[in-house]
Amino acid sequence: MAGVQQAPAAARREREQRGARLELIGLTKVYGDVVAADQVTLDIAPGEFITLLGPSGSGKTTTLMMVAGFVLPTAGQILVNGEDIAFQPPHKRNIGMVFQNYALFPHMTVAENIAFPLKMRKWSREQIRQAVREVLQLVRLPGFEERFPRQLSGGQQQRVALARALVFRPPVLLMDEPLGALDKKLREEMQLEIKHIQESTNTTTIYVTHDQEEALTMSDRIAVMNGGRIEQVGTPRELYEQPVSQFVADFIGESNFLSGRVEPGDGRFFLVTPEGWRVSIPVSDSVQPGDQVSVALRPERIVIGDGSGDNVVEGTIEEIIYVGEATKFRVRLEHGSWLTVKQPSRLETMRWRRGDRVRLSWGTADAVIVRDGSGESA
Repeated sequence: MAGVQQAPAAARREREQRGARLELIGLTKVYGDVVAADQVTLDIAPGEFITLLGPSGSGKTTTLMMVAGFVLPTAGQILVNGEDIAFQPPHKRNIGMVFQNYALFPHMTVAENIAFPLKMRKWSREQIRQAVREVLQLVRLPGFEERFPRQLSGGQQQRVALARALVFRPPVLLMDEPLGALDKKLREEMQLEIKHIQESTNTTTIYVTHDQEEALTMSDRIAVMNGGRIEQVGTPRELYEQPVSQFVADFIGESNFLSGRVEPGDGRFFLVTPEGWRVSIPVSDSVQPGDQVSVALRPERIVIGDGSGDNVVEGTIEEIIYVGEATKFRVRLEHGSWLTVKQPSRLETMRWRRGDRVRLSWGTADAVIVRDGSGESA
């Protein structure tokens, strides 16, 4: 009985120990006059799933490739459990990698593809057979050993690529937009499946994507990149609820942006726009009366047809966009500016028509102070 009880504990300890601590310190890559990655610094806990999120050219893939060893850094360190691997060749880093195009060998079977990194590591035939069988169970592809990549769907190929990256139990797993080629429904299914597999193996993972919904769904934390630098690092909720800059607020979800001068009043702060519109905003130690600031206001935080919030404005609906579970309204305000409103597609929402005069309202806490594009505070 003691042996039966110890086995799960031993397996649990193995999972807990598998993930490595990964530290990127001042990681920089320069190509001529172009700084592709600029002082990228991240401390990734063992077993953490962190996503590098940003548009094309933001430096996320360059950063990933430096960790993988396919790109040598101009400066900086890459520490795996305290050991600097920044200039080690890729095959000595013991890091798993899933590429965007899967990079499966077309002339090899599923079993042979998965076994390839084990053969390179001189595992015995019995060790390979056992490891391949276990990892195929993990990715839910038992019985697919003798199939070739051309006989698999896109989702199945993706699972095989993940199995090959995990089969040698790497302490770190890197994934470069692996779901980009899949249709929306399958992509959403695979997001959850990858996350569940990562959690079950406790493998420290860096995932690269430009899809903000994908990042929000899968990540423990997200590093938003822009122009080679990290703009903000945080949990999905932190980044969505408290973006520090217009770039982050605009890239993750949608936002309305209002700019103006801070004025005090009744123990509160107000943002006074150039048109003279006074908006109640949160009191913050980072701003003082007289400062020029910007705030981000999420469209779903604005209530249409209700005048009970801290801020109430009137406008005319100029455009209605039905997107299934939600409806977007583009509302022109009296002073000529616009607000986008997003509401669940309920019966009361559907009664509005273009040209209707409406009241919009939101709370003080719904307006988040952010830096503008020039990096100015707010």
